[in-house]
Amino acid sequence: MRRLLKEISVIPGVAGSCIFDKNEGAVCTELDSELSKNLTEQVGIHFVRLVQMGGMNKLQIKSAHFRFDRYSVVGLPLENGTILLAICDSQANCSLVATTAGMLVDDMRDELEKPLLPPDGEAVGRSGSAPAAAPVATGDEPGLGSVVQEIEEALALAIGPVAVMIMADYLNRWRETGPADRTRLAELINMLAREIDHAELEREFTSRLKHLL
Repeated sequence: MRRLLKEISVIPGVAGSCIFDKNEGAVCTELDSELSKNLTEQVGIHFVRLVQMGGMNKLQIKSAHFRFDRYSVVGLPLENGTILLAICDSQANCSLVATTAGMLVDDMRDELEKPLLPPDGEAVGRSGSAPAAAPVATGDEPGLGSVVQEIEEALALAIGPVAVMIMADYLNRWRETGPADRTRLAELINMLAREIDHAELEREFTSRLKHLL
């Protein structure tokens, strides 16, 4: 679980994240902010109640955010009164945070079935392994794999580790619309830039790949 929280905490604009349970409070945290534990729990309770109100009205809330003077907080419901909270800068792109964090929600639900705080030295597994290389299909142009990896690394610098999943998704979409060769790399890069949906981060991403555009 801490590995997943760390992946969220490195998203641009995110100061930290935690799992909030309606009964136990903050049960697993990866926070690097001045937001007090008491305030974190107050915000968490508000999110839990918001989800409950939605359920009473047969509305399934996927995500929500509160924007305060010093912080923004993004919340995503997991299960049984458990909420993922991402504590962000006041001007953070909450839509980007919710989208990228949402890609990890299923993994978090799986992790909730395990102990949240395993002893040190356990559950190292995937967290200690190197990131998976960007997938390369049989029909790709020879040598394209290294270029795809370069694009993925630039994307990771912009949005964090969830870039691996986003890259895999957009590679499949890109391949479905034409040949997977260098002449269409600009199209792939532009698709990814639109997914980032944050002007400054888009510029940083595309500037690292100017030689491919």
